[in-house]
Amino acid sequence: MYTSFVTFSILVSAALGGAIRQRQAPHCIESLIPITASATNFDLSSGSAPANATVHVSGTFGIQLRLCAPTTPVSSRSKTLQVLVPGATYNTEYWDAGFEPETYSYVRFAAANGYWTLNMARLGDGKSARPDGITVVQVPFEVAVVSEIVKLARAGRIPGTQGEIEKVIVLGHSLGSVILNSVIESVPSFVDAVVFTGYSHTVGSEDVAVADFRPASEIAPERFPGLSSTYLTSLNITTRGAGLYGAPGTFDPAALEWDEETKDTATIGELLTFPGAAGRAAPSFKGNVFTINGDQDGVFCSKPECANLADEVQFYPGARSVEFGVVLDAGHSVNFHLSAPKLYTAVQEWLNKHGY
Repeated sequence: MYTSFVTFSILVSAALGGAIRQRQAPHCIESLIPITASATNFDLSSGSAPANATVHVSGTFGIQLRLCAPTTPVSSRSKTLQVLVPGATYNTEYWDAGFEPETYSYVRFAAANGYWTLNMARLGDGKSARPDGITVVQVPFEVAVVSEIVKLARAGRIPGTQGEIEKVIVLGHSLGSVILNSVIESVPSFVDAVVFTGYSHTVGSEDVAVADFRPASEIAPERFPGLSSTYLTSLNITTRGAGLYGAPGTFDPAALEWDEETKDTATIGELLTFPGAAGRAAPSFKGNVFTINGDQDGVFCSKPECANLADEVQFYPGARSVEFGVVLDAGHSVNFHLSAPKLYTAVQEWLNKHGY
């Protein structure tokens, strides 16, 4: 067993040159499957999360899944599945953007490299169920839901899968990374490797608000008519750009416009339980860990060059390896920056290195 530290900042900045490759859209199977889960949530009646979770919550809710097949067969990866979990105010479009997918769709990139992907809309987003946004849709219950999905995926019980899966790689963004960090704590043997983006256990030096949130039914009534006020979204394109993107020139304004038009929700329960969950350790996880952030992520990257990421090793004492990378010229929502293909290349280089 070994633990290593590798910064991929030079590799990431130089990994891509020339024209973007035209990649074939993969064949995908959409499903809405019932997931039964239980967890201990927090009593948020005071408007904040107490020190301990004490409220038992259980239920069965429909979760939107999108299973996509490889477009380039790679025999060594035929039984490998990547499970993709988006962050707050995002759904399946985060990892599989409909806007210029040759540049911004990680799903297409993974398919071209021989991987099956299982993309999802978390509970409360996309076509997934939207139960109470304070008492139910909190981080602990979402961890339980995603853990159940990982278990089903490992057993080959997701619609469209062909037999048991031999290797499961999970990738998260922001809140999705926070959830997956607890997933590998709770069911460590079901995951072989994890890639965290837009996340670290310590916040950056800059005091940057992610966005100004308001009830989604007020901000976008045509998209979220009658939705409970416990479901929020970012105020407008200006606040979204300020909170989630890097400096002008690091992203295409059309990408931000598309992001604004397709943005989803976050719940009050998620926002109140996010901070406490972000710092959890996963001491029993024995796989490989890779954390990679944009250098302009004001929440989770401290200067110079996200130096705080080197501290991530302490949270995974049993891991086979703990490494980190930095994507230059990218903010928090790194998938929607011009450097997104460089992120994907760095992730693939890391997967290759560890034999996935």
